[in-house]
Amino acid sequence: MPSAISLDKSREDLWALGKKDLGALVDFAFHAQAEARRLGDLAAQNSANSSKPPSSDRDKPKPKSLRIRSGRKPGGQPGHPGRTLEFSDQPEDTQIHPIEQCSCGEDLSNEPVQDYERRQVFDLPPMHLHCIEHQGEIKICPGCQKTNTAAFPPGVTAPVQYGNNLRGLLAYLYDAQAGASRRVSQMCAEMFGYCVSEATIQSGREDLCEELQPFEDRLIEILPQQKVLHADETSVFINKIRHWVHVLCTPLLTLLSLQTGRGKKDIQGSGVLSNFTGWLMHDFLKAYLSFEDCLHTFCKSHLMRELVFLFERHHQKWANDLYDLFLEMLRCVKEQKARDAPFTEQEIKKWHQRYWKILRQGRRENPITPEQRSKKRRKQSKEQNLLDRLEGYDHCILAFLEDFDLPFTNNEAERAFRFLKTRMKVSGCFRTQAGARRHLRIYSYISTLRKRELNVLDHLRDALNGRPFLPEHP
Repeated sequence: MPSAISLDKSREDLWALGKKDLGALVDFAFHAQAEARRLGDLAAQNSANSSKPPSSDRDKPKPKSLRIRSGRKPGGQPGHPGRTLEFSDQPEDTQIHPIEQCSCGEDLSNEPVQDYERRQVFDLPPMHLHCIEHQGEIKICPGCQKTNTAAFPPGVTAPVQYGNNLRGLLAYLYDAQAGASRRVSQMCAEMFGYCVSEATIQSGREDLCEELQPFEDRLIEILPQQKVLHADETSVFINKIRHWVHVLCTPLLTLLSLQTGRGKKDIQGSGVLSNFTGWLMHDFLKAYLSFEDCLHTFCKSHLMRELVFLFERHHQKWANDLYDLFLEMLRCVKEQKARDAPFTEQEIKKWHQRYWKILRQGRRENPITPEQRSKKRRKQSKEQNLLDRLEGYDHCILAFLEDFDLPFTNNEAERAFRFLKTRMKVSGCFRTQAGARRHLRIYSYISTLRKRELNVLDHLRDALNGRPFLPEHP
């Protein structure tokens, strides 16, 4: 908007402006209309039609689901293994319940037992801390009269201390379950009778973080060798200063890192993408596009949310048509993948033709205006900006039609941040960069374990004992 035109004008000012210069009044009306539309668009954005998080929604929108109805009833499907309790062949304890009398009144106390009806109850034993006392022998050498003391096991360094089983549990409650230090301390007092201090909790996590350095080094080593990497970033506050958490992940690996921004140098800070040559899935952030050695594909969920906004807010029919086309593509890809039958070149060509037909319709509905042509750096509408991306990166967007290993969305990366948002709701922010990096490294480990369905608590304890889990090379 030109600086000479201010929206803060009275009715008399506008009347005088119209008498003096009708063109200036028209310009004022045009820019006022554009500003009103911009503000209306901002007010209409929510988590269903933009990248805004659900927590920012005032009136919760009814999301337009990307899932295709299967026609099946909800719940477990036939053939699903289930997760019900099963009988144990080696119960820790067995209690025999005798029967003394028949329902008719006959005495059965001396009758032989024919069989047993079995029922098993799985429960926790009484919880208490198991105290192990270590005694090192002290002996005097008969030759030199020197006093010698036996060495204690590794990790036994203080007169009284907590063991790694409990320290692993404390890290699990804090990092894997987003517990606050005070609540974890209170939980220990109520369960075990020992009120573990917050300093003890943080000290154990510092040791765990150091022991997980080989795990992080292994991730930095093997992630560049993956075929597809999901990338995303989200902001966090550390002592009231905005920082950025970056994620690079696959269905089996998660690496989280803390950076001060989200430019190319910040993305390179994890030490992975500089050596990556596979497919990078992201959401059109320009900093990712600057990596030229890798191939790029984009999250269709982000694009589809923008299409929903343009159709619902600006009544752009082409946006709704493209939304439906993406859903049709996704359904057909799933069907062809289930049959292990890739699309032929002719079929892929037809998909591209339908895609471009819709984009041409979008261009006809959103031509370049004379005002935009008259400016060297014309400001485009949301529709025109989206069409530029859809046209300029068509092969990257539709690459999932040719390679079924490419995902349709970037949900893998977005799921990696859910724990962080929960942590922010619990604590509000991180106090130091060191504390944030500690939490991110530990959760990278936890997320990788969960993706592989490994026992998190056992592997946290193993890491404290100097045996962290190290993912294998691809």
